[in-house]
Amino acid sequence: MNDKIITVAQFELFRKNYLSLQTRYEDKIGELSIIKEMNSTMQQIDHLDQDVIWIRHLECIKKYKNLSAAVLYFSKDNAIKRDHFFYTDFEDPFDCNSFKNIPFFKTILSEKTTQVLESIDDPQLFSDFNYSFYGQPILSGGKVTAILMLFSRDVRAFEKSNHFFYSIVCENLHNHMLFLRLYYGKLDEEKQMIQLSRFFSKNVIAEIFKKGKLKLGGEKKSVAVMFVDLKGFTTLSEGMDPEDVVILLNRFFSYMIPIIFRYKGTLDKLIGDGIMAVFGSPIDDPDSCLNAVRTALEMFTVLNTLNRDLLQHKMADTESKIEMGIGGGIEMRRSIEIKNGLAMSVGINYGELVAGFMGSEQHLNYTVVGDVVNSAQRIQSLAGRNEIFLSGSVYNEIVEHLESLDNLADVTRLEDVKLKGKEKMISIYRLNPQVQ
Repeated sequence: MNDKIITVAQFELFRKNYLSLQTRYEDKIGELSIIKEMNSTMQQIDHLDQDVIWIRHLECIKKYKNLSAAVLYFSKDNAIKRDHFFYTDFEDPFDCNSFKNIPFFKTILSEKTTQVLESIDDPQLFSDFNYSFYGQPILSGGKVTAILMLFSRDVRAFEKSNHFFYSIVCENLHNHMLFLRLYYGKLDEEKQMIQLSRFFSKNVIAEIFKKGKLKLGGEKKSVAVMFVDLKGFTTLSEGMDPEDVVILLNRFFSYMIPIIFRYKGTLDKLIGDGIMAVFGSPIDDPDSCLNAVRTALEMFTVLNTLNRDLLQHKMADTESKIEMGIGGGIEMRRSIEIKNGLAMSVGINYGELVAGFMGSEQHLNYTVVGDVVNSAQRIQSLAGRNEIFLSGSVYNEIVEHLESLDNLADVTRLEDVKLKGKEKMISIYRLNPQVQ
C-alpha cells in the first residue's frame, strides 16, 4: 500500500489554511449576527423611540467587531433628525461635536468618500493617538445624509477585507432610515388627515395630499361662503335640559354636514347652533355658487325629515353612534320633542378672499378671511325662517340653472340693502325652499 507521507511542513501549511478558513468562517457568522441583530432591533423597539434604534445599531457593531466606539452622524440633509450625533460610550471622555472641525470628517462630508486612518493624531479628539479609524458616508439622492464612524485599538480592524462588510452595514442603515422616514411621514400624514377630516370630505382630502405636504399660509381665491343658522334656537333651548340641547345640536349637525361634503364644500367651523361652509376652496370649483345653493336647498329637504322625526318621537332611544360628518344618528338617551319643529335661515355670498391653513403644523385649521365672509354672515342675519338669501354675485352665477334646482319653490328679488359697515348697496335675492 503506497500511502503518501505528509511532511511536517505540509501539515503545518494545512493547519494554517484550516485555521484561516475557520477564522474567516467565524467572522462571517459574526457579521451575519450583526445584520440579524440590527434588523431585530427595528422589530423590537417602538419606532417612535428612534434615538434608541440608532444607538442599539451602533452598540451591536461595536460588540461583534470588538471596536472601541461607533458613531453615526445625521447630516443637515437627513429628514429624520438633522445635524445630530448618535454614539456608543468612548473609552476616553469625548465631545462628538469636535468632529466638525476635524479634516477627515470634513473630507467625508464634502468629497463623499470613505476615509481610513491607521492612527488618529489630532489632540482635539483624544488624549492618545492609538485609535484606528473608519469613516464611510451614507448617500441618498447624491447627498451625504449620514456618516458611519468606527474606532478601534487594532490597526488591522479596518483592513480592505473588512470594507465590503461595512458597506453592507451602511446600506442596512440607509434602508432603515428610508423605512423610518416613510413611517414618520405616514404618521404625520395620518395626523393631518384626522385634522382635515373635520373640514373636508375624503375625496377633497385625497386631492389635497396629491399636491404634497400641507403648508401654512393663504392664497387669494374666488369662493362662495355660506352661513346656516337655526332660527329661534336660543329661545327654544331655554326650556330644555343642557344635555338635550347638545344632543339635538349634534343630531342637526349630523344631518347637515354630510350634505356640505357631498357638494364639494368645506366645513369652516361650527358656531354655536350655526354652520359656516365654503365652496371652491381648497379645491377650485367653477360651480362653487351652484353647489352652495344646492347644498342649502337639500339642507331644507333633510330638515323636513329631521322635523318629522322630532314630531313623531323617533329620536328616542336611538342606538346608532355615527361619526360626525358621515350621517346617520347620534345616540339619544331619552326622547326630545320639538312641537313646532326646527327652522333655519341661510345666507350665501361670493367673491375673492384669502383661504389657507392657519395655526401651526401640529394644529392646522383651514379657514377663509375677507370681506366676503363678513357680508355672507350679515346676509344670513337678514333671512327669515326657512329662507335662503343670496347676494347678487351668487345669483348671477346660478341664474341659468334655476329651473333645474330641486326643492326650490320660488325666487324673489328684494330691495337692495346696505350692509352694516358698507358704503354701497348690494342686491339680495330670496329663495324659498319647499318646507313641509
